[in-house]
Amino acid sequence: MKVRENMGIVLKTSIFSAIFTVVLFMLMNYFFSHNWNPFVSGHSNNPPITVQGTGTVSATPDQSDITFTVTKTEKTLQEAQNQANTFTNKIVSDLQKVGIAKQDIQTDNYNSYPNYNDQTAQPGFAIPVQPNQSQTIVSYTVSENVDITLHSTDKASQVIDAITKDGAENISGPNLSFSDAKQQDLENQARIKAIENAQAKAQSMADAAGIHLGKLVKIQEGDQNSVPIVHPLMMNAAVGTAKEVPTQINSGQNTVSTDVTLSYQTY
Repeated sequence: MKVRENMGIVLKTSIFSAIFTVVLFMLMNYFFSHNWNPFVSGHSNNPPITVQGTGTVSATPDQSDITFTVTKTEKTLQEAQNQANTFTNKIVSDLQKVGIAKQDIQTDNYNSYPNYNDQTAQPGFAIPVQPNQSQTIVSYTVSENVDITLHSTDKASQVIDAITKDGAENISGPNLSFSDAKQQDLENQARIKAIENAQAKAQSMADAAGIHLGKLVKIQEGDQNSVPIVHPLMMNAAVGTAKEVPTQINSGQNTVSTDVTLSYQTY
């Protein structure tokens, strides 16, 4: 008889433990699935706090681009092409002498067009022919734009002096920027600063309002911006001057900034 009673007690205890375990599991699952926070009341009357933080990092650019144009006009198209190619090859050779790799010199636009005896015609564009009037091609022009990528800003002055001395036209640059690796690193630094700035704002608002920050429920990042802060380019080199003055490039700094938005529950 005692054995039966003990077995009944054990059975009841086992059933109770099983039911308790199931209920406990269901409660835990509910709380975790609903982001339960023991420090934040689910029915808190306090409004959430949403703040925006900004992070800014400045650094010296480690990359730059310089562009120039080669233009040659001759009586025949072949002669114009030969002149342009010879001229460009000379510039490329001189750039290699100052340490610019050939793969960092790229032709991004090549154009050829005839020139007519009508001086009002725009190069490369057809013009209407008046009755009893004929047009005659008097020459051909070949032009090409060349882009130079520098993986260090230190050589920008030498490059500009070299291509200026060779007679390149429409020299533009240097366009100072960050390499992909450095841009990514600066964005990460700016992002950390932006989050710290937003956290400090949120804490300050909570302290001023006499409430407490709870769970962080939302984080959103804005666009990253790279803002150049550079000194004007001083292009002092000139073809045909009696005394050449070296070009001075002031790299200055570029700034990377980003914004983040944080939202907190309060209690």
